[in-house]
Formats: sequence, structure tokens, C-alpha cells
Amino acid sequence: MKALLIIDVQNDFLPPNGSLAVPKGDEIVNPILSLIHDSQQDWHRVVMTRDWHPKNHISFAKRHGQEPYSSITYKSPRPGDSSTQEGTLWPVHCVQNTRGSQLADPLLKETYKNHYKIVDKGFLSDREYYSAFNDIWDFHKTELNDYLKKHHITQVYVVGLALDFCVKNTAISAAKLGYETIILKDYTRAINSDEESMEKLKKELEEHNIKLQ
Repeated sequence: MKALLIIDVQNDFLPPNGSLAVPKGDEIVNPILSLIHDSQQDWHRVVMTRDWHPKNHISFAKRHGQEPYSSITYKSPRPGDSSTQEGTLWPVHCVQNTRGSQLADPLLKETYKNHYKIVDKGFLSDREYYSAFNDIWDFHKTELNDYLKKHHITQVYVVGLALDFCVKNTAISAAKLGYETIILKDYTRAINSDEESMEKLKKELEEHNIKLQ
């Protein structure tokens, strides 16, 4: 059984007005709609994910009094754990129940008609999330894996935004969990799409046996 995972195609990630717009991110909305309805694909499940942040989310530069895109060293949210991770601070984006946090209008309308599953991530204020399965520490799990297992999914196709952040990390998590994982590149866009960044991305996906097609 196969599922289509549509990652974070939300208004704040879309040009021209999104607070954290992915370059050319708006170009993939209608193609994804066509992909959903492609009868040859025979999707057993379609899942749409959302960043769903509280106003004071730890990834917001504003919370730290820093400029967007500054570097930060995150400390583990688990008591007694001294581990750290390097990260990037972002403009305020996808705050719960704002216009920016909503799915792109055409996709939102699809959820009304077809009751596709929506999975939220990033709703705990003290930790960053990129993967739709878990936070960056792999401590907190979303409902995504349980949902896919419940419906006997073995193969996932990943599309959406952004290729080099949430799409990539969702795919890596899926592969680690044992799903056959494919990213459909034409249905994604990246924040950093220069040749060097793309080559680095391809190598990282190959290391996890993720297909990029």
C-alpha cells in the first residue's frame, strides 16, 4: 500500500506574501492537485502536514532577539540531557490558526471534499521540527507513523516544501522507520537550490536509500 505525503504546503511558505516563502513554492500547488487525482497512482492514503507553531516557538528569531536566518545552538529539551544541535532561526511563520498556517487554498478545499488526513507538527514551543514524524531530537513523535501503520502503508511518496528541510527530513525519518521512500522532485521546491546544495542533498538521500525521481 502506498501513501502520498504532502509536506507543509502552507500560505507562509508560498510566494509572494508568505513570511518564509520558498522560492517558486507556489509553482507546485496545482501539480500536486493533479497528482492527488491521478488515477494511475492509486493512493491508498493522502496525508497533508502542517507546521503548527505557538506564537513563542523556539525557532522564531524574534523570541531570541535575533535577526532571521541567524544561527543558534539548541539545547536538548529533555531534563538532564546536555546534548546540543546547531540550527537556524526563522521569521515568525505558521502560527496556529492564522492565515499563514493554513494549507494553500486549493489543497484546503480538497480536505473539505475528501477528508484527507492532516498531521500537525511543531506545536510544542520548546523544540524545532523538520520531519513530519518527530522533532529534531527524535523525542516527540507525531501521529504520522501510527496512522500509516494503521492503514498498512509500506511505501511513501513525499512532495511539498521545502525540499532541503522538511521534505528531506520527513523522507529520512520514513526510511529509518522502514518505509520504501521516494521524493518526487518536480513536486517540491528548495530554499537553497544551487548546484552545491543539491549535490549535497542527493548524497544524503542516497545514504538513506531514498529515491529522488
